[in-house]
Amino acid sequence: MKLTDYPNRVGQIYGVFIAIALIIYFWIAKLFGFVNIPEFRLFNLVIQTTGIYLAYKQFRRTHGGSLHYFRAMAIGFGATTVGTGLFAVFLFILFQLDKGLFQSIMQNEPLRQYLSVYMATFAVLTEGIISGFVATYLLTNIMDSDQP
Repeated sequence: MKLTDYPNRVGQIYGVFIAIALIIYFWIAKLFGFVNIPEFRLFNLVIQTTGIYLAYKQFRRTHGGSLHYFRAMAIGFGATTVGTGLFAVFLFILFQLDKGLFQSIMQNEPLRQYLSVYMATFAVLTEGIISGFVATYLLTNIMDSDQP
């Protein structure tokens, strides 16, 4: 049995995949020097939406093509919360270890004098969860789901 075949853990497993993709994207952004450009954060939404969509497809595959509306919402919310939460923890640890990186990122933020590592990672967590919930809602309504 593969890791992705656990039917009751689809949201959690794909949440970890989302977190890994977000971390890889962060390192790519840092490597190529566009980590300080806030507009590139929109790609985080693409990563989350893709992860949620793949979680839905996996759930359908393991459940004979069936995906109820409220189950889809739970899977999407779970994947979003796990993925964004793990990414925020990663950023918190990284910013605690590398204060120079934190200062370089906060240099372009409008409220930089009020931001601490705690507030910045909480803002990332909040932004990620809200955008993931919106993506979940849209995907669940766009996709063909069974009626509850």
